[in-house]
Amino acid sequence: MLKTLYKGFILSYLLITISCTTNQNSSDLIQAIDNRQTDKALRIIDQLDNLNEQDSLGLSPMHWAAKRALPQITKALIKKGCNLNITDVHGYTPLNYAIKADNAEIINLMLKNQAVVYKNGLSNLSDGPFVDWTEKGLYAYYLKHDSISSKSFLLGKFINQNTRYFKGWNGDTTTYTITDNKIPAWEFKTQEPIFVLGDIHGQYDRMVKNLQAHGVIDKHLKWSWGKGHLVFVGDIFDRGNKVTEALWLIYKLEQEADKTGGKVHMSFGNHELMVLNKDNRYIANDYKNLCNNLGLEYNTLFHSNSVLGEWLRSKNSMTKINDILFVHGGISQKQIDSGMSTQEINELVRQYLISGSSPKNQDKLNQILKSFGPFWYRGYFMDRSQYKKITEQELISILEALKVSRVVVGHTENDELSALYNGKVIDVNIPLAEDSIPNQALLIKYGKFFRLTEDGNKTLLN
Repeated sequence: MLKTLYKGFILSYLLITISCTTNQNSSDLIQAIDNRQTDKALRIIDQLDNLNEQDSLGLSPMHWAAKRALPQITKALIKKGCNLNITDVHGYTPLNYAIKADNAEIINLMLKNQAVVYKNGLSNLSDGPFVDWTEKGLYAYYLKHDSISSKSFLLGKFINQNTRYFKGWNGDTTTYTITDNKIPAWEFKTQEPIFVLGDIHGQYDRMVKNLQAHGVIDKHLKWSWGKGHLVFVGDIFDRGNKVTEALWLIYKLEQEADKTGGKVHMSFGNHELMVLNKDNRYIANDYKNLCNNLGLEYNTLFHSNSVLGEWLRSKNSMTKINDILFVHGGISQKQIDSGMSTQEINELVRQYLISGSSPKNQDKLNQILKSFGPFWYRGYFMDRSQYKKITEQELISILEALKVSRVVVGHTENDELSALYNGKVIDVNIPLAEDSIPNQALLIKYGKFFRLTEDGNKTLLN
């Protein structure tokens, strides 16, 4: 009898002790996180079942882990099933606190585990897919804001690493095939037609209409240019709100063209360099709103281990087809005087976008990346504070040094695709954001140069 009573006493004592310890540890957990005592917090997390208790301000342990920027504790809380979208007394989720703490690791961790933030007053927004190479495989995701629920969030999933093939979701019906990346050649000889487009700047719909109007792609957006060449002279990025769609289409057409003996060439423009170097000043407002809501920097969507980011960083700064050089801005005499070859510039810029500059290449990169360089130069069209407009004789000297007869450029806008300096320079940059200006493209065929318009007009250039 006494033994039974003693056992009952011990059991009751243990239950009371466990109950008290649980209540105490809930407060202790928040205190440990607040004091950044990681080991103590992790021990308490292992012991607790309810990890969603909130303090007087409505802050849960997950809020505190985000506030104190503690990724190890955040991971442990997520693993135990802690509510990522619990709100405090002001309506803020843990992700809001992670964004304010500016901790990219926690932000990405939360987003990939269905965290949301609430934002009123925005229309429906969506962008993607973005695809990352990760240790666990290929991870694809969209950024989204739903105006009805006022939520911004990420929709992501892993895709089949073996097939590298997936169908879009989130209202996206496109099929995507991921291929191994390779550095393209920069010199080509061909008798096939060459179709050239200027700066796209996110104007995907007008780009598609132009390609379809002239038979480069069909109504299903498939390559129909045979063995022909398609050239983009840079600036796919910025200003417009369909940059991602444009990049994926070029990525796909590149694969399809290779299968038929054709080629797609995409050179860097100054806006590619800006975005890949964390300069997000000119991105469209939709992108700014989505990224700001989710605590993301737009350029990080194209990091070097993302599919599009790796692909972009493989591209050339200049491409030569037959005796024509395709470059975004132009080649100045100062660039020629630097003694750098086209191939060296292509290699230096690629390396710069992967690893940055070093004392060994800093001087050369300064020459390439500034106003006299191939991405920013406007000397074929106007005086600038750094230089005067070039003369035809000076241009002839540059072309001779490059061993080409013509240069095709974008960068500087013109309402009409035109040839200058007796056909030695052709400017293909038509401002696509201006609907009143007709779509135009350059066709090079049988050694002749034509301005094409969407309505079917074909004009021989000088």
